[in-house]
Amino acid sequence: MPSENFEPKTASLLDRNKLLQSVFRMSALLSAPVRLEEILKTILDEVVDTIGFDRGIIRLFDETKQYLQTKVVKNYEPNEESRAFQVALDIKEHDCISTKVAKSGQPLVFEDAKNDPRITETDLWLTKIYGDGSIFCAPLKIEADVIGIIAVWCRRKTKFYPEEVNLFLTFASQISIIIHNKRLLEANSEKIRQLMILQEAVASMNSTYMNNRKISETLIQSALKISGADKALTYFCDVSNEQCIVNDGESFVVGDFQTLQKLADIEFLKTAVEANKIMTRRAGQTGSLPSVTGFFYAAEIAVPFKIKEKIKGVLYLAGDKTFFSPDEINILDILVKNAAVAYDNALMHEQLSQEASTLKTEVQKLKEREDKLLGFHEILGRSKKMQGLFHVVEEVAKHNTNVLIQGESGTGKELTARAIHRHSDRSDKPFVEVNCAAIPSTLLESEIFGYEAGAFTDARKRKIGLLESADGGTFLLDEIGDMNFHLQAKFLRVLEDGYIRRVGGTEKISINVRFVFSTNKDLNKMVAEGTFREDLYYRISVVPVTVPALRERPEDIILIARYYIDEFNKKLMKKVKNISKEAETILKAYPWPGNVRELKNIIERVMILQNIGSTITPETLPAEIKSAARYLTSDMNVSALMPQGDYDYTDVTEKIIAGIKRKLLEFALSENDGNKSKAAKKLGISRYKFIREAKKAGLGDIS
Repeated sequence: MPSENFEPKTASLLDRNKLLQSVFRMSALLSAPVRLEEILKTILDEVVDTIGFDRGIIRLFDETKQYLQTKVVKNYEPNEESRAFQVALDIKEHDCISTKVAKSGQPLVFEDAKNDPRITETDLWLTKIYGDGSIFCAPLKIEADVIGIIAVWCRRKTKFYPEEVNLFLTFASQISIIIHNKRLLEANSEKIRQLMILQEAVASMNSTYMNNRKISETLIQSALKISGADKALTYFCDVSNEQCIVNDGESFVVGDFQTLQKLADIEFLKTAVEANKIMTRRAGQTGSLPSVTGFFYAAEIAVPFKIKEKIKGVLYLAGDKTFFSPDEINILDILVKNAAVAYDNALMHEQLSQEASTLKTEVQKLKEREDKLLGFHEILGRSKKMQGLFHVVEEVAKHNTNVLIQGESGTGKELTARAIHRHSDRSDKPFVEVNCAAIPSTLLESEIFGYEAGAFTDARKRKIGLLESADGGTFLLDEIGDMNFHLQAKFLRVLEDGYIRRVGGTEKISINVRFVFSTNKDLNKMVAEGTFREDLYYRISVVPVTVPALRERPEDIILIARYYIDEFNKKLMKKVKNISKEAETILKAYPWPGNVRELKNIIERVMILQNIGSTITPETLPAEIKSAARYLTSDMNVSALMPQGDYDYTDVTEKIIAGIKRKLLEFALSENDGNKSKAAKKLGISRYKFIREAKKAGLGDIS
C-alpha cells in the first residue's frame, strides 16, 4: 500500500492512446510466423520500451498446471535472470506475487512495493525490489482459465488509477489469446517432432541387429533430441555375467558391479531399477541438484528397462530445464522399451548366428521361416520403413489416444488401423469403420450417430448408430478429409464431451470408443485453405502415423508380389513358382501410383489372362508396366519434366505415367489402323479396358 505522504503524479504512466496502439500492434502477432519465444520478447519490449515500465517478466504454466515457468525477462540483472529461469514456481508451495495472481486470477498492484506488507520473503529472494518502486502483476487468462502472469516494475512510485488498470488488463487479455494460440500450434509441432525422432530411432534399432554399444548410443542420442536434456547415460546390469556397462555417449565402460559405485548418486538409479518405475527429481529454491554424473542440473529422470531376467538397466537424463513434461516421459518410456526389445533381438541373433555356423541346414530353415513371417497383421513388408511402422503401431496401440493414419490410396491404411485395434486392450471388442467418401453427406450423420423415430421422412423406428455399436472398441473414420463442415463441428463435440445425440433426439448417450482416423489428403493444406476445421485437426492428430507408399520401399515389391503369387496359385489353381530377374527389374522400376492395391491387381491379371508356365517373365507383364518402367529407367532429361518452382512428387509422377499410357494407346491404335480390338490385343488387355483407358487418357469417345 502507498505511504501516507505519497503524492500521485500528475501524468499517468499508462497512457490510453499508447495502450490502444499496443493492443492494435499485438493483434498482428496472431498470424505472425514466428516462435512463441520471439512473440513473448516482443510483448515485453512493447510493455517496457513503449508503455513506459522499467522491466518485466512473463511466466506461463507448464502442462501440469502446477508450476509457473519463466519464459522471458526484460532488464533483469544477470543473477536475477539466472535464478528466474532455474526455479519454477510451485503454485502450491511458493508464496509470492506471481502465485497469488495465478491462483486468484485477479491482478495485484503495489504502488509502494518496498513498504507493502504483501511482499513475501520469496518475492525478495526471487528479485530485487527497488527502493521507491511500484509493481503491477496481471493474470494471463483465456476466459476463466489462467495460463500465466505478466509482471512489470517501475523504479519510482506510481499511482495506478482504475481506468489504467482496466486498460492494462485489456492488453493482458489480448496477449493471452496470442500466447494460447501459439502454444497450441508449437505443442503439436513439438509432439510431431518427438514422434518422428522416436520412429526413426525405433526403426534404426530394430531394422538391423546392432551391437550393445550401437543400441546404447542410438538410445542416448535420440533421448537427448526428444527431451532437450543436457546430459545422458545408460547403465546395463548383466546378471548372468555379473557385469555392468556404462555409456555416456562418449565413453563405453564394461566392468564388474563395483564400476557403478563410482557414480555420484547411485541410489537414484538403483531405486528406479529395483522398483521398475520411472523416477524424476527437480531442483528446489537452491537451484540445482547434484546429478548422477557429479555435475549440477535442475531436473533429472531415470527410465528403467528389463530384458526378461537377464539384463536390467536404466536410461538417465539431466538438464537445466525445469522439468520433463508428461509427453516427453511417455515418449522416452516407449523409446526405452523398444531399446530393450532391440537388445533382446541382438542377443537372440547372436545365439542364432553361433548355431548357424555349425548347423548349415538350420540357416535355410530360418530363412524359409523368415519368408513366411513377412506380414504384420496382414500388412506386408520387411523394409526399414515398414519395420518402423510396425513398431510405432505396437506402441501406439497401448495408449488410448486419437491416431491419424495418413498415406496414399492403396498403401494399407485400413489394415494399419485394424493392427492398432488388435494390439490394443480393446481387441476383444468391436472394430467399426465408416468411409466418409463412400456415404453421401446427407446420410453420413444418421449412419454415425443413429436416429430417433420420426427424426425425418421414413424414420419409422429408432436406429442405433455406428458409434454406439462400437462402444468399448475401436472406431475408424476413413477418409476424414471428405467429411463436410457441419458434421466436422458435431464430431468435434463428440471428441470433447464423450457423448452423442442421435439425429432428432435430445438424450445424451455416453460412449467409450478409441478413435482412429485415416486420409489420403493433406489435412494441413485443407486447414490452410479453410476446408477442414483447424480445431478438429489438432484433436484427431494426437499421434500421426504415416504409411509409406510402395515406391518409397522398393525392397518390398518382390516380397509382396511373391506373396500374391502364392495366394492366387491357390485361388486360381495355378503353379507359378518364381519371377524372372528381368521381370523383377521391371516391377521394381515401375512407380506404382496405386501402391500395394495396384500390385495385387497386376499379379491377379497376369495369372488370369496369361497362359504362363512356372515363372513370370517380362513377356507376361502388361505393356503399360513395361513401357513405364523402360521410360522411367532410361536416360531422360528429368529437369525438362519438372514444373517451375516447387512441385509435388506424387502429382508429377502420376502426370508422367498418364502421358506414357496415352502415347501407348495412340501408338497401338495407329499401328492397327484404328482397330480397337487389335490394339487391345497388342497391349495384352481386353477391348473393354482399352476403351476405358482411352477415355481416361482423354482420347475422346472411341467406343
